[in-house]
Amino acid sequence: MLAVVLLASACANSGEPEAWGDQADETGRGLAERNFLDSCVEANGDLSELKARSYCTCVLAKVKAAVSFEEFTKFDDFIDTHRTDVTAEMLGENFGWFAEAVEACPV
Repeated sequence: MLAVVLLASACANSGEPEAWGDQADETGRGLAERNFLDSCVEANGDLSELKARSYCTCVLAKVKAAVSFEEFTKFDDFIDTHRTDVTAEMLGENFGWFAEAVEACPV
């Protein structure tokens, strides 16, 4: 699910949140969480909306359990820098926790 990576890069940059819950909406989700979910669902357009949202919610939960928000922003910056040439291998080498989160969630 490399597609989840390519569009997830907008997660932490809009409005510069400093924590997952910053700029929470009425659902209690912060801006970074909402951006991640929206980007992930869009990147997985081959799935139904419901299935994509379920999958992306799982990935987000695994990511949040694995790393701090600060570590996630390093991942986000890496994706922004290497957007055109990012591969699953690059992510596995640099951000194994993300690859593990993607693999752990059923599609």
